[in-house]
Amino acid sequence: MISGAVIFIASIFSPLLSVSELYIFTSTITIFSALATLLIDEEWLLFWVILIFAIVLPAVKYMLLITNVIKSNPPSNNTYKLLEGISKWAMLDVFVVAVIVASVKLKLFAQAQTHFGLYLFVIAVILSIVCANLQKKFLAKK
Repeated sequence: MISGAVIFIASIFSPLLSVSELYIFTSTITIFSALATLLIDEEWLLFWVILIFAIVLPAVKYMLLITNVIKSNPPSNNTYKLLEGISKWAMLDVFVVAVIVASVKLKLFAQAQTHFGLYLFVIAVILSIVCANLQKKFLAKK
């Protein structure tokens, strides 16, 4: 779980993709830089969607998972319900990143190349899903 959280944090600041326009201008995008750009451009809806679904919810999920492991008492029903609620939205963050990549690739005069940050992000999401399921099964046996 801790390794998944570290991978998740690294994915926020790692390059997701490089965009080349007209083979002259190239920019590398990270989740953090995309949020900063959206904030500067006052694209509020996209800013909040990406912030909530790509950063806040996964971070809260990892915090809950790690807290459940550290606590000596089994987690409460409210914690389980919150974790299950967040888990239902777990793949939306990957969908958001996929839409960003697809929209860049569909531009007429632009090319996009994915980088390791995208794969780190997907791995972090998958690890959070696996850890949540394992934790649920393990704590159910107690």
